[in-house]
Amino acid sequence: MPVRKMADVMIGARKVFFRCGYEGATVDAIAAEGKVSKATLYSYYPTKEQLFLSVIESECGRLADEILRPLIASLEPRAQLEELALRMVDLTLDDTYIRLLRTCVGASEALPDAGEVYFAAGPKPARELVGRILERLTREGALDVDDVRRASDHFIHLCVSGLLMPRLLAVKRAVHREKHAREAVAAFLRLYGSGHRDKFSD
Repeated sequence: MPVRKMADVMIGARKVFFRCGYEGATVDAIAAEGKVSKATLYSYYPTKEQLFLSVIESECGRLADEILRPLIASLEPRAQLEELALRMVDLTLDDTYIRLLRTCVGASEALPDAGEVYFAAGPKPARELVGRILERLTREGALDVDDVRRASDHFIHLCVSGLLMPRLLAVKRAVHREKHAREAVAAFLRLYGSGHRDKFSD
């Protein structure tokens, strides 16, 4: 399939899956949205399941790119954590991310592989990045982390706590991005900050 046609199929599938969900989407609707024939679509994606999983993997990778950008090494440790926390907050406030997550949740009963693909393409690399940063800051004496996996989970959960569920349920809440990120980092440091408190002075 030419690259342009492949892109058209993915764009069409993304729109239909986000609008109708996995079970509500039809191949006819996807082909029409992507402006390709059903025969062309089936020749590269023999099942709707394969196409859906490809869309989930692609969207997760695209959304994860912002979080996975390298941090500015010259920032103080606390500022590095706040920058990382802000990226987590912004992802949670991203409408595309919320539509993706709702779509995955809706598909999970009929298509359990959707959850596996989502975690492998999105949360897993994000957690690995957080883990590398926490390991480095621990080596530098700024943190005291003995279980990187657990600490990474704590950091991410603190960043999205109070934001994710209202977003998923379309409950409107005023969000102060920077304040939320600062408070998440402050709570994290109460758990994992080392004795070098001067590194995190206000």
